[in-house]
Amino acid sequence: MLGFFKRYKLHRAHKSVHHYPFSFMTVCEHLAPMSSGTFDLADQSLENASDWLYQQHDQGSAANLGHFSHPQIESGDFQEALSLSLSRHSIPVVLSNCTEAILSMLPVVVCDNDEIGIINIGHRVSLKPTLDPRLGSAFHFALSRYPNVRMFFAGASEQDTKQEAWDYAEDQGCDWVTDREFTFRYRNHLKQQVGNYLDHCDQIVISIDLASLLTKNSLDGTPALDIQMVLRTIRLCLVSGKVKAVQLVGDKDRLVYSKQTKAILQELYQMAPLIDHAA
Repeated sequence: MLGFFKRYKLHRAHKSVHHYPFSFMTVCEHLAPMSSGTFDLADQSLENASDWLYQQHDQGSAANLGHFSHPQIESGDFQEALSLSLSRHSIPVVLSNCTEAILSMLPVVVCDNDEIGIINIGHRVSLKPTLDPRLGSAFHFALSRYPNVRMFFAGASEQDTKQEAWDYAEDQGCDWVTDREFTFRYRNHLKQQVGNYLDHCDQIVISIDLASLLTKNSLDGTPALDIQMVLRTIRLCLVSGKVKAVQLVGDKDRLVYSKQTKAILQELYQMAPLIDHAA
């Protein structure tokens, strides 16, 4: 935590914290059935990425809150950093190793009287109903724990999503567009769907699965989501003024340092003046 406060002291010397449109942080969660080796590799990758993220932009656009590993999540340090960021009207941009890290964000982000919308951009519909949080269960727990949270799946894979997942999503009142619809051809349909969803939400959390944006090696694998459609969706959400937090999910260097990730960061930086003005 000492390093965390030192970072803020350094930034205050140049610019008041509440003027930073975004606050970057990396976080590594440890959940079953993740092995210790897998966690350690992801933790090291994300810790290295923390400084890289900060070096990618004009330092007037974002504060760097550093890296938070599993112990800092359990101790509440990560949530404290989120809370401080939000109190300064700065949107947290969290690079995490798994989608389930959003469950550590929601207690800070969710307000009792607000309708909170989560827009998940990615192939996977993480609605696995388990007794305890596990990989693949993120949005099951988000919906079951918070009655004022609603889901929108953008780019969900028609090929890989099982029928029971679609049925469960429908039962939970989720909205979605499939990967087939998440294309330039259906851009007006996507804009209408996202716009209608935003109209029914007070605050928005965006979660982006970086692996879904990269082409798979297998010829019969699920095609990567169109990065231009991802950027359009981000833009729509930011223009609405309702974005409370952004999560980028990637546990390997090839995901973190991909051109798609860089394009997302560039989009955020380009939108920074709008966010700064709104604050």
